[in-house]
Amino acid sequence: MNRKTLIALLAAGLVSIFALAACANPGDSEEGTGTGTGTTATTEAVTAIPRYDYMDAEVAPDVTIDKSAYTDITLTIPNSYRVEDGDVQDYINYIRFQYRVAENGTTMVTDKAVKLGDDVFIHYKGFIDGKEFEGGSNWDDESPYQLGLGSGSFIPGFEDALVGLVPEDYSKSKPAEIKVTFPEDYGKEELNGKEATFQVVISYAVQYKMAEYSKDFILEDLEYETEKDFYASDKALFTEFEGFVRNNLENNMASEIEYAQVDAIWNHLSEKATCKNLPESEVKFYMDSYKSEVEYYFQSYSYSGGEEFKKLYPDIATFAVVYFGLEKGADWEAEVRKMAELMVKKDMITHAIGEMEGIESVTDEEYKAQVTYWVTYYQGYMTEADIIANMGEVYLKESAFADKMQAWLIDRFNFTYEDGTPLLEKEPAEEETTA
Repeated sequence: MNRKTLIALLAAGLVSIFALAACANPGDSEEGTGTGTGTTATTEAVTAIPRYDYMDAEVAPDVTIDKSAYTDITLTIPNSYRVEDGDVQDYINYIRFQYRVAENGTTMVTDKAVKLGDDVFIHYKGFIDGKEFEGGSNWDDESPYQLGLGSGSFIPGFEDALVGLVPEDYSKSKPAEIKVTFPEDYGKEELNGKEATFQVVISYAVQYKMAEYSKDFILEDLEYETEKDFYASDKALFTEFEGFVRNNLENNMASEIEYAQVDAIWNHLSEKATCKNLPESEVKFYMDSYKSEVEYYFQSYSYSGGEEFKKLYPDIATFAVVYFGLEKGADWEAEVRKMAELMVKKDMITHAIGEMEGIESVTDEEYKAQVTYWVTYYQGYMTEADIIANMGEVYLKESAFADKMQAWLIDRFNFTYEDGTPLLEKEPAEEETTA
């Protein structure tokens, strides 16, 4: 599990790729998932946006997919979705970083080696195969980037490689060079798994002392509730606490694994299926959702980021390119249409399989469970009547169906990590016995 994934576990779970665009304020949706509709959750019921009713339509004739595409197929998920021995210590060090204390205020130190816990103020630029890559540099920025060593903000290995460097030993004419490797699942095809060389200059450091990993830190600072009243040694307490951390990481990772499974399934099914006659109203719905999300964040950051943000992103187009992780100068609206069409294709494939398998239905209990979920989600803001009026019965049924299909599809695939290790050992079917 890379540190980026580790830190991500601290955040709330992602929105399922099967979900059909929730009716919520864009500020409540995950960045880049496109699940917001641009409508705002309020205490007043509003009219739901009309949606295409897949269940009332016959979708299968517009989707070409063979049952063999989702029957006893083995897919892989990244090795990073696994808690390794070093991840427990990485997480504990991350907690220690959060409890660090300043050693000498805000003094700018240049003549001492930097260490974990320090804030370093850096300029950097990255190269892959000898060529500088997009988004990997702040070299020409007037102000250096503030990086906490031990925060896990940068890719694995970057922060550790700076430890021990003395700022005054380097300059832009004589930068430090460090080599790191991007995680296989970093998120950008041109960077995934690639080795990179970074030139780095540390302008200065502000020194901090990391919290000591000790009995007092566990019991007093973290207020950990022990399983026993007495421990023969501190080591016994550490062992128990580290087991507690591992258990929490694995529990949190379980939901991340499910999303990795879903992602692998859809990468596979999207390659195996072809769709035609995409309902344009749904394509437009998703496009409006993505655009509304971008507009919301652009306005929010413009307000909170002040002149510095406006200088970097003078218009929504410049911001949207970065927001969606596109190449500089890309047509972001064209990309939004591709993303919207992909979402519609996923909806169509889901329903086509449901029709083929005779399971395209939602029971009253499943529908009510979906309503209850959203009532709980918007507790204090929206009543059951508001939820139904705001989201609409079509969406709520679609969402319930999507949840059911997600579980149904996951059960029909086998999964391994990239190194071939099975993700889950499926229990063998019980043999029938005769009297």
